[in-house]
Amino acid sequence: MAQAFYDMLIEHLPRLRASAIRMTRNRSDADDVLQETALKALRAESQFAPGTNFGAWIYRILRNEFISSCRRAKRPAVSIDEVPDDVLARRGAQESRYFCTEVMCAMDSLRDTEREALILVCAGGLSYEEAAERLMCSVGTVKSRLWRARTSLGKILFKDDENREQTIRLY
Repeated sequence: MAQAFYDMLIEHLPRLRASAIRMTRNRSDADDVLQETALKALRAESQFAPGTNFGAWIYRILRNEFISSCRRAKRPAVSIDEVPDDVLARRGAQESRYFCTEVMCAMDSLRDTEREALILVCAGGLSYEEAAERLMCSVGTVKSRLWRARTSLGKILFKDDENREQTIRLY
């Protein structure tokens, strides 16, 4: 059986190549499709039923391989080296969102004066002098309010963690 299968395959190769050239309109691509077709036919030799139409069977494989090659051509291959690292692995945002929510809730519990100093210096990036000018108070008062705000936030946010510092650095 095996020799008869190989003989039929070899007999059909010239016509298969002509069909592949008609389909692809390119000799190089046709040779690639024909090679894959022959390889798939050899792998599926056990699936061919003797006495059936070998030509129809092999042409179906050729047609399916051509369609598959067209689909592959639509999706250009991308090297793994060209893919940005953040696409392959990215850190989840749940923890930072949760922490931001906690910080916002903790800031709501601060006194207004402490919260303003914290926002101006830590979030706004103002110097102590600029914050004092905006708040219409002395630089020492801004530093004092900032220290109290950080200490309060540290106590609220890290109440369960005794090993952490009681103050949180928000710069």
